[in-house]
Amino acid sequence: MKTANYLILSFGVLFFMGCSNDAMNELNNESLTSEQVKSQMEVNSISEGLDELVSELLINDKAGKSNKTETACAAITFTEESISVTYEQCNIHGKIISGTIVLTGNNGSTDGTKGSFEVTFTDFTFNDHILNGTKTFSFDFSVSNSPAFTIVTDATFEDANGDIVIWKGNKILTWYLENINAEGADATCTGDWDITVNGTTYEFTVTEPLSWNLGCAFITSGVMQLEVDRMTASLDFGAGTCDQKGTVTYPNGDTEEVSW
Repeated sequence: MKTANYLILSFGVLFFMGCSNDAMNELNNESLTSEQVKSQMEVNSISEGLDELVSELLINDKAGKSNKTETACAAITFTEESISVTYEQCNIHGKIISGTIVLTGNNGSTDGTKGSFEVTFTDFTFNDHILNGTKTFSFDFSVSNSPAFTIVTDATFEDANGDIVIWKGNKILTWYLENINAEGADATCTGDWDITVNGTTYEFTVTEPLSWNLGCAFITSGVMQLEVDRMTASLDFGAGTCDQKGTVTYPNGDTEEVSW
C-alpha cells in the first residue's frame, strides 16, 4: 500500500468466493451462504474506502495543502469551514467514483487538534452504488504522526437494481504516518457495525485491530467477528502478509484457509 493510489482500499471483498454453496452450508450449519457474505463484504469495501478517502482529505487539510487542488477527474477545494470534492467518473484503485462530497465543521479545540466534520453527499456514486445518509468524523491530531478518527455512519447504499443496503456503526481509524514507506502497519481500525441486506442484519465486531499498508489492496492482519441469526463466525486476515488468503472459523468450530 505504499503508493499514491491509496485512497480506496479493498476490505477483503469476496472473502468466501472460493467455497461452493454446498460446502458453505455444510460448514455453517446453513447459517451463511456465499452470496450473503459477498453482499456484506461489498458494502464493507465501499464504506472502508470512503472512510480512508475522507480521513486523507482531513490529513491533507491539516498539513496545509493548497486551497484548491485539481486532478484529471476531481477538484478539491479547502476553505476555513469546509472541504469540497467533486469527482467526474474517477477511477481510483479500480473503483469508479462520481459526484460531490462536502465536509463541514469546525476544529473544536482552540489549538485545532480536535474537532469534527459532518460529511454530506450530492449525486454521489461509488461503483454504481448511490450513497445517501450521513457520516461524522471526529478527529484527534494531538498525537504527533498518529491522527485518529472516530467515525459514525448512518447511511444507505442503493445499487443499480434499486436494492437498498443499510449501514450503521462506529469505528476508530488510526494512521501511523511514520510507518509509511517504512516497517509496520500504516493504519489500523477497530469498532463494530451492522449491515442489513434484504432484511437480514449482519453484526460485525473487530476483535483484533485490522491493519493495512498503502501498497497492498488487502487487510494484512487482524480478526473480525461476524454474527447473523445468532450464529457467529470469525475472519482472520493473517499476521502481516499481503495476500488473498485468510482463515475462517465457522459457527460449528471448523476452520478453513480460503482464497478470494
